Amino acid sequence: MIPAQSRLITRGAHALLALALLTVAAVRTSAQTAPAAARAADHVILITIDGFRPQVYLDAEREGVSIPNLMALRQAGSAAEGVVVAYPSMTYPSHTSIVTGTSPARHGIISNTKFDPLNGSRAWYSEYEGMKVRAIWDEAGKHGLRTAGVSWPVTVGASMDVLYPESNQAPQDSTWLVRARKDSTPGLIDAVVSDLGGFGERDNMDPIKRDRFAAAVAQRIIRTEKPNLMVVHLMETDSAQHANGPFSPQARAAFERVDAHIGAIVKTTEEAGIRTRTAFVITGDHGFSPVHALFQPNVVLRDAGLLKTDDKGAVTEWQAVLHGMAIRMRNPATPAQSNRVIELFESLARTRYKGLFRVVRREALDDLGAYPDALFFFEPAEGYYLSDGFTQNSFLIGTTRRGAHGFLPTEPRMFTGLIVSGAGVRSGVPLPSVRQIDIAPTLARLLGFEMPAAEGVPLLGLIETPAVPRGN
Repeated sequence: MIPAQSRLITRGAHALLALALLTVAAVRTSAQTAPAAARAADHVILITIDGFRPQVYLDAEREGVSIPNLMALRQAGSAAEGVVVAYPSMTYPSHTSIVTGTSPARHGIISNTKFDPLNGSRAWYSEYEGMKVRAIWDEAGKHGLRTAGVSWPVTVGASMDVLYPESNQAPQDSTWLVRARKDSTPGLIDAVVSDLGGFGERDNMDPIKRDRFAAAVAQRIIRTEKPNLMVVHLMETDSAQHANGPFSPQARAAFERVDAHIGAIVKTTEEAGIRTRTAFVITGDHGFSPVHALFQPNVVLRDAGLLKTDDKGAVTEWQAVLHGMAIRMRNPATPAQSNRVIELFESLARTRYKGLFRVVRREALDDLGAYPDALFFFEPAEGYYLSDGFTQNSFLIGTTRRGAHGFLPTEPRMFTGLIVSGAGVRSGVPLPSVRQIDIAPTLARLLGFEMPAAEGVPLLGLIETPAVPRGN
């Protein structure tokens, strides 16, 4: 186990668990009663690195990465030893928790995809209307601040001054560039294509090119708009760790390319004349775990007569089915059948597969603010993950995939990172444990407003208190 993880486990595991299980009511009351604050920064740029493990900057030498831009921001600011993320620890629930300061049970983005078992639950939560809680850009707009979004999940149709949302990456009725033009601020996509000297209609399917495009969008927006708040999502690191594992040469190379993108974004703020008034918040959506095998709970459910499939393996009827990390019941008001499903998997966890997975029951899901319609979450042990398929008609199969996430947020391997630096930020502040739901309230406080619906609270010790409010 790497040293940074050891420190987190020995020094902070109990504290992190307690933080993850704080009651929502008490936290929300604190957020709602906080006094208005003067602005500590005129501009805040929030960048997520998908699959950003804190060890990347806590022990860069051991990780074997050269990340000078991230390390410079860390040196000038403050960094967390670990951030407790949303449950499930997936990209879309976590990104929404970051910008709302609430858990998935509150904000409504309970998995990456919408539940639709007869069609494979393949449609992602792309549209902003899926959020049940106002995001930080909505609150910023109410206070007269300019906002921008770059490749951020769940933002198609969001009310930002400039927007390039993350949307369908492989539309069947058009190319990606056509879809990107449709979903983005008019003229933005073609301007960036021109900045790059061209971009293929489907180049987005290459994660390296996709991040290059997103970084170019961010740079253009800084130059032309100077937004007070900009949210940016970079994702190549996720693809590399899924395919090759979190400690692979490909993952290291991806982190180094993302670091270069961040350096270019910082440099653009200097060229735009706003660097000294800008706070940078670099975080992630989840950690990563090495994997070698997959559980297929739907096989068990089919064998038990709780779902049926056609000759192509598509679900045609179901009483219980897997969605993401969750087992859902068609009729949750039938306790006998629900108890049968729970016992079916708990029996397997007690016997042949003891130690390889466990059932996370509804009571724990309520404490963690996860997926209100789930009967339970299927929680694999390290080295294992989930599939909704029926390969080899087997409960457990091997996989060529080498990395995964989605596991309990109290697992240190799922902690993500946080570096905060720049205007209004104190340097060298110890941050042994942070919650993802505290990020939006912290950004809001930097910009001089509050997040009244947030379950999280600002990291007050991190923020310099300005003497007087600043202008836009």
